[in-house]
Amino acid sequence: MTAFDAELRRRRLIITAGSGGVGKTTTAAALGVRAAAIGRKTAVLTIDPARRLADALGLAELTGELRRVEPARFESAGLAPADGGELWAMMLDVKTTGDQMVRRFAPDADAAQQILDNTYYQYFSTSLSGAQEYVAIEQVRALLEDGDFDLVILDTPPAAHALDFLDAPDRLLGGLESRAIQMLRRDQRESDGLAARLARGGRGLVLKGINKLTGGPFIEELTAFLAVFGSIVEALQTSGEAVQARMRSDDCRFFLVTSPTRSNVDEAMAFRAQLRERRYPLGGVIVNRTHPPLDPVDADPEAIAAALTSAGLADVPDDRRRALAERMLDLLDRHARFADFDCDAVARLAEATDHPVWTIPLFVRELRDLGGLHAVAAALAPNRCGPDGEPV
Repeated sequence: MTAFDAELRRRRLIITAGSGGVGKTTTAAALGVRAAAIGRKTAVLTIDPARRLADALGLAELTGELRRVEPARFESAGLAPADGGELWAMMLDVKTTGDQMVRRFAPDADAAQQILDNTYYQYFSTSLSGAQEYVAIEQVRALLEDGDFDLVILDTPPAAHALDFLDAPDRLLGGLESRAIQMLRRDQRESDGLAARLARGGRGLVLKGINKLTGGPFIEELTAFLAVFGSIVEALQTSGEAVQARMRSDDCRFFLVTSPTRSNVDEAMAFRAQLRERRYPLGGVIVNRTHPPLDPVDADPEAIAAALTSAGLADVPDDRRRALAERMLDLLDRHARFADFDCDAVARLAEATDHPVWTIPLFVRELRDLGGLHAVAAALAPNRCGPDGEPV
């Protein structure tokens, strides 16, 4: 068993994080393919609606509902999942997940429907800061606690927003428990509510002005929403605490995905420090799209031109064969310089962390199917770098 396969077998939640454009979503999908191949029933959750990812998984589209990647797709890619291995995928859909969350936590069906029908719930579930991230994290919790999946892989937003994504549940719940919100909820429970006091206290014009600006009885509707929504706040708090505990447990590992550019490496190192500050467990760093070192070749253009002749290019004029040989040497030299640069970046990351650093090579062809995604995960199997940047 490889070191990375051991991680896929040992954990129940794997979270990929990193800068935008480094292949984070593709890596998450590739880990899902590999996990299914070694026998784990796996769900991959992504916020990226990219059509190419759905195509690679053999799905018509990614939606807010879990969809299974058919076993026939694995067979056509030359893969045979071990017993129990399945792959499911979905794009996190805030509205669908939010509605499911309300139905799960409401004390009864009538209370759930009152929340779902309320105008302010529509705003809460789609626009309120922190709500979208909260329900995404809630979907992860539900999948883990329902027990249907061995492993959940969560693809997070780019690093600039990932910490907001992870911190959002605490911010949202903190807002719902603020003194102002608690006052509005308390006023709704009392017969002498805020709206009545405003009207009776000579401030009726102010209240009418607010209602005119908002197109309806703003204070009354807001306090009504908070009163009924308050019935699930405690459950939300408990769920949020459970998710935070899960993300800090031994069941979970974060994997930073980056590319070997200086800016992305700097961002990965800064993000690693933030994860450590929040006590999130890091499993390692995955450096994507690296140029692997190549064996040295004879740098004599004449020798290469002669090799091209024996390779079936005897009819090509000598000057064109020589020009082709020189072009090939130039490309090899450029590749070698890129490989040295990438090796330095990997070594820098390895020196900065006491966690493994894995590399994925730059693939020439676009990854269009399960076979391509599995090749990405397979590239992780044999390589891991130590503090000196050398494979271990």
